[in-house]
Amino acid sequence: MRSKFKYIIIGVILILLIYTLYYKAVVYVDYFNQIPRKVRHLSRLASIVLVYATGYFTYKKNGIKWMTDLWKVVYLVTIILLVFIGLYDWSLGPASMQIRNIAKTLHEFLISPILYLGIVIINHILVKSGSLS
Repeated sequence: MRSKFKYIIIGVILILLIYTLYYKAVVYVDYFNQIPRKVRHLSRLASIVLVYATGYFTYKKNGIKWMTDLWKVVYLVTIILLVFIGLYDWSLGPASMQIRNIAKTLHEFLISPILYLGIVIINHILVKSGSLS
């Protein structure tokens, strides 16, 4: 059990590191408005892929299938929405402020450690209640 917990901690640390580096290197910089829109899209995509891979591999190492499956489904659905928004933004011009805010919120949800820790907490509650063994 301790070795499985080790992977959860590694996952949290890596996701926090990716989250922090993304915001320090891309968002909270003086030159943010000079970064081309397509480069910002690609950096968002890269941060999502890195966090997804981190969560996927740490959940997989944990050996709890439903956690891995839930992680994949949440990412799949959210990434499909973001891709549609991104394609609209790239092909038809800048999306409205409301659509961009939705995309930023979805991106924030995917790269923040909240989703990762939420799944871990749900698993912990289910194990304690005896629903999972």
